[in-house]
Amino acid sequence: MKLLVLASESKRRVQILSMLGFKFLVIPSYVEEKHTGAPVLTARRLAFKKAFTVWKDYKFATVLGADTIVVLGNRIMGKPLDRADAKGMLISLSGKWHRVITGVCVIHPGGTLSFHDTAWVKFRPIKEEEVEEYVATEEPMDKAGAYAIQGMGARFVEKIVGDFYTVMGLPANKTYRVLRRVLD
Repeated sequence: MKLLVLASESKRRVQILSMLGFKFLVIPSYVEEKHTGAPVLTARRLAFKKAFTVWKDYKFATVLGADTIVVLGNRIMGKPLDRADAKGMLISLSGKWHRVITGVCVIHPGGTLSFHDTAWVKFRPIKEEEVEEYVATEEPMDKAGAYAIQGMGARFVEKIVGDFYTVMGLPANKTYRVLRRVLD
């Protein structure tokens, strides 16, 4: 049996990989997430960096790294720095469409496979007091764009076009197909 390693401590990614039926180890990469440059290239670069950091110590395994970013216009939103940053992100997303891009990199003994997926999300108009209430829950503090679509952040989502799991942190269908090809 081939060993699969998730280079992330994201509970969402753990949940998605488990849901897909994979057995794996969780070994966080602790890579600094600098979101600079073109959005797709940024997500893919960070996914590679996370996977490669762990793969250097597990070259016999298949290592999956991923990075999710929220993009409003040309502005990349990673995880908020603090509560004020989270509030600002949520207020700027209010009533607007934005893109959620998840880059994925799978490094295995036979090579490297990288891909990404994009979903479009529309927030309903939200009031400042709703933002305050949500930020007070601390849920948005470790999420790209300062919201969790699978959590209380769902209250702001009016519409989604694309893979829900891409917004959650790992495109389920694409990831499943790539890992089946590599691990079989």
